Amino acid sequence: MVVTNNLQSLRSKNQVIVGGAVFGALAVILTFISQWLVLSFPLVPYLQFDLGEIAILLAFFIFGPAPALTASVVEFITLMLIGANVPVGPVLKLVAIVSSLAGIWLGMALASRSRHATVGRAAGFGTTLGLISRAILMTLANYVVIILIYTVPGIVAFVSASFALIGVTLTDSNALALVLGFTAIFNVLQLLFVACVSYAILSMPQVRNAGAARRTLWVASYIKSRE
Repeated sequence: MVVTNNLQSLRSKNQVIVGGAVFGALAVILTFISQWLVLSFPLVPYLQFDLGEIAILLAFFIFGPAPALTASVVEFITLMLIGANVPVGPVLKLVAIVSSLAGIWLGMALASRSRHATVGRAAGFGTTLGLISRAILMTLANYVVIILIYTVPGIVAFVSASFALIGVTLTDSNALALVLGFTAIFNVLQLLFVACVSYAILSMPQVRNAGAARRTLWVASYIKSRE
């Protein structure tokens, strides 16, 4: 019995590791597809919507936080080696993903303490905290990048034409606040999109019934374990 349990535990750990690596590779492919499609945020063109985060969020809900972080690191290393805008782009992307996962996990942990906790409620509250944590941390991260690397005049020159389309004239005095404000909006929209697609995939009967390789979805096991 002990040997059997050890083998099952080892098999489960191997599935988690492989799952993290596979979803990391999928995240890289989807990210490059996103870059090829040029899914830019209209007002701040250097911000691009990224399909790759769908794979990472799925890894989180199916396998758990550790595999999701593994997938994030796999994607980060790959983008550092062959991606664009290195190292700023990959670093900011990693910060965005980690801040989102941390917020979602914290929200789920808090929501699961209620008497009537469900996967849907926990995921919803988790996403809300994920949106908040991502918006805050990415605003701070972009502030540092703009001030130390790109400079405010450089940002004005880069995005002034985009803001002019909506009748807003950027200057050195208002550019930082406007760009950071729309950066926060972009990050909220990005995570909302990723979360909606991920939840839609997880709600498919074949996914809910089979799980991953005959495993119960991590998110369902997590909520049940805290009841």
